[in-house]
Amino acid sequence: MKREAIERLAMDLAAGELNEDVEALFRAYLAEHPEASPDSEEMARIYEETSAAIEAKTRAAEAGADVGEPIIKTHRLLSLNWRAFGRWASALIVAAIIGFTGGRWPIGSKTSRIVFTTSARPAPQAKTISDLKEQYAGTFWGNKALALMEDKAGQRYRGDFRDVSLWEQFRRYRKETGYE
Repeated sequence: MKREAIERLAMDLAAGELNEDVEALFRAYLAEHPEASPDSEEMARIYEETSAAIEAKTRAAEAGADVGEPIIKTHRLLSLNWRAFGRWASALIVAAIIGFTGGRWPIGSKTSRIVFTTSARPAPQAKTISDLKEQYAGTFWGNKALALMEDKAGQRYRGDFRDVSLWEQFRRYRKETGYE
C-alpha cells in the first residue's frame, strides 16, 4: 500500500469511521508490514492532537471566553474613516479659498494702460500689381517677383500657398496614380 492510503486509513481508524471488516483488514496489514506502522501511528497521534485542540477551542468559545483574534476578519465593505475624510476635506476647502482669494488680488496698486501710438504721416497707399509693374518692370528681380504675383489660369499653385496642403497633395497623387 502507498503511504497516502495508509495515512488516510489511519485517520479514519482514529476517528472511528471504519467499519469492523476494514478495520480488521487494516490491523492485519499493519501486523504483516511493520514498516507501515510508524506512519499510521504518526497520523493517529496528529489526529488526536488536532481533535483535542478543536474541542478545546469550541469549548472556550461556547463558554464565552476570549479566544483571541479570529483567523478570518470580517470588514464592512464601505467602512469610512470619517476623521481622516474630514481632515482631507477641510484641507481641500482651505486650499481652494486661498487659491481663489490669492488669484483675485491685483498685482500692483497702479495699473498700466495700453497706449496706441498714431503716426503723423498718412498711411501709404496699397500698390496694385499694375503699379508694381510700372515701377519694377525690366529689372531681373522685379520680373521674377512680378511673375510670382501674377495669377495665371494654368498655374498649379498660387503665390500664397493657401490651397496647398498635405491632404490636397495626397488627393492629387492618388488621383494621378489611380488610373495607371
